[in-house]
Amino acid sequence: MSEHTHDHEHDHDHHHHHPAPENMEQVLALLDYTCIHNHSHADELPKLAEKIRNLGNEDAASMVMEAAGFFDRGNDLLQEALESLKDH
Repeated sequence: MSEHTHDHEHDHDHHHHHPAPENMEQVLALLDYTCIHNHSHADELPKLAEKIRNLGNEDAASMVMEAAGFFDRGNDLLQEALESLKDH
């Protein structure tokens, strides 16, 4: 995975560099972490949209809110994949 960093408001360091998982335990751990991590980003998007709206750009705010829906759907699918793996 590639590494990225950026500044924003939430309560964890934001550096990404995970070695490829080598076994199911590592797959489950990484997928669980990803679900939690992505949820924090999805929670930020409505706040960002509101800031953009307050800055006078309704079109961009609407796009960010639409993207939030895609984040939510992606997060739901990741959670379903995690549960499926745990069941097998």
